[in-house]
Amino acid sequence: MTVKPQALPMAEAEKFWRDKDVLSSSAFYSLAETQRSRAFAVAGIAEMDMMRDVYESLGRAISEGKSFGSWKKEMAETWEKLGWTGKNAWRLDNIFRTNVQTAFAVGRHEQMQRVKQGRPYWRYSAVKDTRTRPTHWALHGKVFHADNPFWDQFYPPNGFRCRCGVTTLSERQVKKRGIEVETKNPYGGIIEPVDPVTGRKLPARPLMPDRGFETNPAKDYWAGVTPSEIDAKDIGPDLPLKTICRAGGASLFAEGDICRPPLAEIDKRHILPVGKGDILPTGLDDETYVKAFLNEFGIADIDGSKVIELPGKVPVVISKHFFIQNKKTGAGWKVQQEGREQYVRLLARTIQNPYEIWRVSKQISKRPADTLRLLRLFQNADGKIGGFAVFSLIRNRQWLATTAFNPKGENAEAMLKYLEKQREKATLIYREELK
Repeated sequence: MTVKPQALPMAEAEKFWRDKDVLSSSAFYSLAETQRSRAFAVAGIAEMDMMRDVYESLGRAISEGKSFGSWKKEMAETWEKLGWTGKNAWRLDNIFRTNVQTAFAVGRHEQMQRVKQGRPYWRYSAVKDTRTRPTHWALHGKVFHADNPFWDQFYPPNGFRCRCGVTTLSERQVKKRGIEVETKNPYGGIIEPVDPVTGRKLPARPLMPDRGFETNPAKDYWAGVTPSEIDAKDIGPDLPLKTICRAGGASLFAEGDICRPPLAEIDKRHILPVGKGDILPTGLDDETYVKAFLNEFGIADIDGSKVIELPGKVPVVISKHFFIQNKKTGAGWKVQQEGREQYVRLLARTIQNPYEIWRVSKQISKRPADTLRLLRLFQNADGKIGGFAVFSLIRNRQWLATTAFNPKGENAEAMLKYLEKQREKATLIYREELK
């Protein structure tokens, strides 16, 4: 009896792909590189229905192990509409190989993490043929511990259509083969690569991944996009936000102050109702509160995440890391700080449906940065108004603390006063309009 091996789908690669959110190209490139592992877009496709078709077709290719040729044929009508045939067909190979290779690399990363105790060393493997990029060739055979920061920047793919991979080694294999385990990250070091075709030395250049591939998509995905204090190097391009008006200082009721109508006097239709089920009981465990927050966004798994767009098409990542205490280790919860735990559902609704968004520009390490403050008012069952929110993010991938205020009637005046402070010396970029 002849046994025919059958390829099995990689569950980790499939999960990685399913968890992506389809965005427009502009929204995708507004995300920092560390967040893009959670999203999908293709430059040159304007219609979102077409973007979703391409995304779904790639998902089938990953699940069913389809070849590039069969995938290309399956989507032939789409390529005709886009004009990506003939000389422009190179785009298809780029789309297919980059996305499929990334999905399997992310899946492979999770598998290697599971056996890291017995096989703690990882070796970079380039294909080493005439198509191998010189800088990728220069990394071939390098061995680092799995936890070495080298993999934060050089875990493949390291460029469009990159075919590099990683293999694991045990302690015994390393010793038996006399393999040198490197510790110093070569990122940015000057090398003289060899031309894979001629064998001649090429001009010296810094050793680094191709532009746009300087992060580890697997680590970004499996660990989640961690909200943490901003690093100046992460500040990206200007946010594409439209200015409605600019508010002055504390003189809220000054004559002619049309930018900030007092929150206590806004139309009641802007105030969202609060039911009994919207306020969680005290004394629950941290994860229950975090799950309640995530469920508001349709995220069922506590380790799941989702990319959403705020008004103004500002993409942000929603995950459990809003409530992580230690940003570096990912340990500990802060969901029960300041009594916010009961009101996480209202916090989620503030993010999903703000009444106003205010922008405050700052300087961090002599570079421009922005904070967005989302405000929302809610109404308790007894008819009293309570305030809730400030949700702040700093451009373009890092998050500041989420601040929530308990919507209790007896504190309404104090909370409204605090929310008014969030509007001072700020630029209004969004205000809800009644239909």
